[in-house]
Amino acid sequence: MPVQLKGTLITLLMLLTCFTSASADNLSYIYIQGDKQTPFYVKLEGEMQPRYGKNYCIIPKLAPGEVNIEILFQQNLHPAQKFTILVPAGGYRGFMLTLKDGVYALYDLQQAFYLSPGNSADDDVAPKVKEPVPVPVAPSPMVAGSTTTKNNSSTSKPKNNTTTKPKPTPKEPKVTEPVDNGNPKFIDNIELNNERTFGDNTTPGEITTTPITNSDCPSPINRSEYEDVLKKARAKSDGNRLKYLLDQTEKCYTTIQVRALTRSLTKDPERYAFLKQVYPHVTDQANFPTLEATLTSKEWKQYFQLILP
Repeated sequence: MPVQLKGTLITLLMLLTCFTSASADNLSYIYIQGDKQTPFYVKLEGEMQPRYGKNYCIIPKLAPGEVNIEILFQQNLHPAQKFTILVPAGGYRGFMLTLKDGVYALYDLQQAFYLSPGNSADDDVAPKVKEPVPVPVAPSPMVAGSTTTKNNSSTSKPKNNTTTKPKPTPKEPKVTEPVDNGNPKFIDNIELNNERTFGDNTTPGEITTTPITNSDCPSPINRSEYEDVLKKARAKSDGNRLKYLLDQTEKCYTTIQVRALTRSLTKDPERYAFLKQVYPHVTDQANFPTLEATLTSKEWKQYFQLILP
């Protein structure tokens, strides 16, 4: 597998942290990523799973053990494929749905092997879940003078002629983009065109630069409709907010509007799923890269780049 493709696949693993609040209960997740040309559905133990995107599926809150899934292709473009997957305790599985020897197989993104359709549980290996690293306890500091002896004439005294030199004032570091073997690294906590950069005369939905208009979405929804969507999103529970927002992605939005909607979600996987689906419906797509700042980790920011053309 080419190194560049392998690096891209590794970034997909970050999606598996979706709904991390349940991991404390030893529940796990399965993520399956397809290509852009082959929409698919997933059944878990015969039950159709919700589809938030045409080319990927997240199956959350799975108990450890053996599960059976079935992948069905849109319009029956290919025969349905069945797989048996071992779910770890408090972990996740990540797969790429890909053609291998003329049939669709699941490529394990963590362990780098193919799971063929119709496999048994013996053909699969659940990855080991890393235990949390214990935080070392710092030793208690010694109390000065605790072992001194009375009337000890050999005790050294500080010299009176000792002067303290003033510490030099450190120079303010320059903010530059670090480079690793020619590959740029991400700089954290940088955000352009956030809400605080707009003046009092600027309203949500307006931008301070001249954008390139999206011909498929030349005009955003009006302000009252947008505020209604945002209000309803914030009123939803954490488990239902993403589904509601994904149902609203057929509307047209500006980058500023998308930023506020994205921030109503609390986890990077949810934010990424919304950003990925809403991108074709953003009026000022030239400003869309600024939404990278809504994601917190470097891995998610790298995966965000795959959304952009």
